[in-house]
Amino acid sequence: MTETTAAATPNDHEARILALLPTMTYEEVHRSTGFSRGKIYAAALKFGARKTEARIREKAVDRRRRQRETLEAIIDTTATSDVLDYLDSLPDGSVDLLVTSVPYNVGKTYGSTAGDSLRFTYWMGWMMQVVSEASRVLRDGGVLAFQAGSTYDHLDQIVPIDMLMLDTVQKSGLSLQNRIVWQVPHGLTPKRRLAGRHETVIVASKGVPAHFNAASARTPQKQPGKRAFKGPNKGSISSHPLGAWPTDVWQIANVGHNSPEKVPGHPCQMPEELARRLVQLYTMPGDLVVDPFSGSGTTHAVCIQTGRRFSGCDLMYADLREVRLAKAGLADFCPLPGVTDESIAVWQAEAVRVDHDPAQLDLLKVA
Repeated sequence: MTETTAAATPNDHEARILALLPTMTYEEVHRSTGFSRGKIYAAALKFGARKTEARIREKAVDRRRRQRETLEAIIDTTATSDVLDYLDSLPDGSVDLLVTSVPYNVGKTYGSTAGDSLRFTYWMGWMMQVVSEASRVLRDGGVLAFQAGSTYDHLDQIVPIDMLMLDTVQKSGLSLQNRIVWQVPHGLTPKRRLAGRHETVIVASKGVPAHFNAASARTPQKQPGKRAFKGPNKGSISSHPLGAWPTDVWQIANVGHNSPEKVPGHPCQMPEELARRLVQLYTMPGDLVVDPFSGSGTTHAVCIQTGRRFSGCDLMYADLREVRLAKAGLADFCPLPGVTDESIAVWQAEAVRVDHDPAQLDLLKVA
């Protein structure tokens, strides 16, 4: 019995329908009562009395079981699969963070084919399905980080992808947390318009984000030695020892041809720093991070370095990812980007020696 069935009480018409359904077809109930077929089926659906109810429930249970088994089999691997088939294979509420850089549909050549050239409306529908499935597989408190640049619409006009997708993100049951501006130092120089030097990341959550680890993305204080000039803390350092609170503007170098982390053979690689900030901000070690457009394996490499589980899919670049991930290992330390030599010196200068009575320490050990 479903929660709806247990909580609801049938009215007279519904009670009459429910009394007839065990021995009559929908059509026979319609002829006997004069009620519309829609009303009859609605009552059957509401109270779990459909003719195929047992089979429907059995299929749902089997599907969930298959999804759980599939997820267990593909943890820490990349499936060679279409993105929608891959997402369909994941259980509801199983993913802590879905972070990806989507195809921009601007004619990039991936592998041996120019697969990034879909009709605009087709591509939009595809992206909407991806976002909808992303919402389904996220846990309560899970986060979607959807990185994108610009595409060409049905009039062949340039339009930012985040503007196109924000409405879909919100209608999929996700709450916008931030629109991160990723500022890049290099790019193409166009004619008769400004050169684009940023892309964006839509960050949306399923309810309140389960984690927000600010220290992993703090930035250096402009004045680490600044002191409060009034109030109870007058004269004390007013800056945070780990740096300033993270902002929604990130200055991260894009992966150029000569970049040390460049994976030869991939046309538009996501920088590890971008993926690392998202992974460390919104997950904890052991959490599951999914990238359904795995590409060169940037997200997966970052997960290995930071102790997160990962999964994802792509139809190409399996050989590139295999080589890259074989070299990845757990990082020796977790950097705090907001801490600088200057801020360390400022806080060390404030350090005060505190001596404890050995007897008091012994009492604390006993307690």
